[in-house]
Amino acid sequence: MFSAAGLVLAGLIIFSPALLAKETDKKGSTKSDQEASAKKKAAPPATGSLAELATQLKAAVASGEMSKEEAMAEYKQASGGGGKNKVVQKQTTSFSMNLNGFFIGGKEDDQGEYQASFIIQAKDKDKREWPRVTFTGDRFRSQFSNLKKRDAVAINLGEETATKVAAGGKVGKGGGKSAAIRKGGLDSFYSIVIGRLKTKDIELGEFTMEVDYATLNRYTSLRIKDEIMSKTVKVTGVSGQFRDNLLLIKPGQTLKVRTSGYFPDSKTLAFAHKFNVLERAVPFSPDAHGVPPEAFRGFQGSLQGKIVEVGGYEVLLRAEDIVNVGDGNKATDANSIRGKLVRIGGFYDDHRDKFSELQPSDIIRVGVRHANRAFDMFGVTDVLEIIEQ
Repeated sequence: MFSAAGLVLAGLIIFSPALLAKETDKKGSTKSDQEASAKKKAAPPATGSLAELATQLKAAVASGEMSKEEAMAEYKQASGGGGKNKVVQKQTTSFSMNLNGFFIGGKEDDQGEYQASFIIQAKDKDKREWPRVTFTGDRFRSQFSNLKKRDAVAINLGEETATKVAAGGKVGKGGGKSAAIRKGGLDSFYSIVIGRLKTKDIELGEFTMEVDYATLNRYTSLRIKDEIMSKTVKVTGVSGQFRDNLLLIKPGQTLKVRTSGYFPDSKTLAFAHKFNVLERAVPFSPDAHGVPPEAFRGFQGSLQGKIVEVGGYEVLLRAEDIVNVGDGNKATDANSIRGKLVRIGGFYDDHRDKFSELQPSDIIRVGVRHANRAFDMFGVTDVLEIIEQ
C-alpha cells in the first residue's frame, strides 16, 4: 500500500523508496526534477484494496479497537462510495492505522519546515525497499524530540504520532498492538481527562495535571483510569494552536484534554492529534461533565434536549424530555436525567452528514442506548432530528 508514487495527507506525506529524494515546494506538496515529474505523472494514482481494508478492519475488531458494527460501516462506505481512491482515504483518516518502524531523523527542508522521517518495517521485502513516512510541520519538532536515530517506534497514522517501543522490545510485522508496546510503550487510552493544571512547558508542548476524572469507553482501560485518578500525570505532544490554549491556562485552574495513550512506566499521557481537545473547564463535578445518574444507566430510548458541546462525533446534551423508552431499556428511573447533561457518541455512520450541521444551542431529538453501564457515554441509535425553534 506504500508503493504509490506519493500520497499527501493533512501534514503527513508518505513516499515510496523511489521518491525519497525530493524538494518541498510548499506544505502538503512536493516537486522534483523534470524527469521525476514526468514519471510521477505517468504513474497511476494511489490506490487501496478492499481486501487490504477488510483485513485491517478485522484486526481492529479482534484487538478491541473497533466494534463489529463500526468496522462494517467503514467497509460499506469504502466499497460503495467512489472507488479505490476512497479506500485509501478511509484507511488514513477515519481509521486509525498502526505501523511499526524506525526513526531516521529530523531536519528542516529548503523552506525551513521541519520534517521527521521514519522507515516502515516490511518483513516480506528487502530492507532497501522498505517504504518511508515523513511527518511535515513544526508541531512535530517537539513531539519527536525524544527520539534518536534507529529508535524502534510504533506509528499511528490516524493520530499522527510515533511512539518509542520499550528497549529490547521487538517490532512486530504490520499494524496492531505488539507485546512490546503493551509492556513498556504506549497503551491505548482514548479519553477526555479533566484535572487541575500544576506545571507547563509551552516550548516542549507538555504539562502536568492532577487528574479529577477520565471518561471510560471501549477505547480506554479501566485499569489505566484507576491508576491515574487523583494522581499527578504528565501530558506530552501538545502542538500548534493548543500550545496557545495551554498558555492561557494558569496553574490551579481546571482543564480538559483528549488523550490517545498512556506510558505506564513514566505515568505520562499522550495528547491526541485527532478531534483535538485542550481547553479550560469548570471544576469537575459529575453533573457538569455529563456523568449520568446511576438510575439512568442502562437507558434505551429517545431524548430531546439542547446541545451544550459538539465535536469529535460526540455531543453533550442537556436532556429536557424523555421522548420514549425502548424495549431494551434497563434504567430504573429514566426521568432521573431530566435537566441534566448526558454525553452521546457514535455520530460517524448514518448520522455523519447531519452531525456536521449541529451547533451548540441546537435542540435535537436523538435515540440513545447505554450498552455498558460502566461507561459514562451513551451511543446514538437510529434517530437524530434537529427540532425547529
